[in-house]
Amino acid sequence: MLESLLFGYEKGAFTGASQANAGYFEQAHEGHLFLDEIADMSPKLQSSLLRVLQDHSVTRIGSRQPRDADFRLICATNRPLLAEVKAGRFREDLYYRIAVVSVRMPPLRERSGDIVPLATHFLDFYSTKFGKPCGLLTPAALQALENCRWEGNVRELQHCIERAVALHAGGPIDVPHLFPAGAPATGTAPADDAAATAALGYQDARADFERDYLRRLLAAAGGNVSEAARLGGIPRQNLYVRMKRWGIVTAK
Repeated sequence: MLESLLFGYEKGAFTGASQANAGYFEQAHEGHLFLDEIADMSPKLQSSLLRVLQDHSVTRIGSRQPRDADFRLICATNRPLLAEVKAGRFREDLYYRIAVVSVRMPPLRERSGDIVPLATHFLDFYSTKFGKPCGLLTPAALQALENCRWEGNVRELQHCIERAVALHAGGPIDVPHLFPAGAPATGTAPADDAAATAALGYQDARADFERDYLRRLLAAAGGNVSEAARLGGIPRQNLYVRMKRWGIVTAK
């Protein structure tokens, strides 16, 4: 499938090829072509790509006629290509053909100055999408966002803000809205709150949190269990089990 998309094919070249189709290589002639996750390309396709870059031409599947394919190639990968070359999973000659200008995108935890602007952007986006007047982020929430390691990079931050907006009724967003599973809180809890927490057993506190969280999750999803599972990042079957555990019933 990937080969037919890249190289194109002639009518009748294989079952289902009812008409000729130009591939991405051919379409990108005198332009740009972006290939994502290039380290996942098979050895056969690596060899074919190298030949296209050397000859500046491409031959469709089922044809012998070369066609112009002179383009600027832009690649992305989540793996260090030199390490892939040393491991024998990526062609060395192809690596040096494409590694003309290399740009490393640092993970979000190394770009602390980007966290708050991105969070603000996602907050505005999802507030508009869900029709909820959520925001602003409290100072404690901003500090918690900046202190998080964000192992999932920008996508994790995006989902964090989406979840907060979806489950929050409105108004300022604080740390518990961002990290309902219990991220470390900033500051010192008041004496009365600390005493109340100490008097409540761990299992009871956990049960209260999960029961309340599931109810808010289902409310945000309009009672739709599948949508609630997507918003909460919980497998639907697991969500059903937890709902049954706490006696939560929904009509959808």
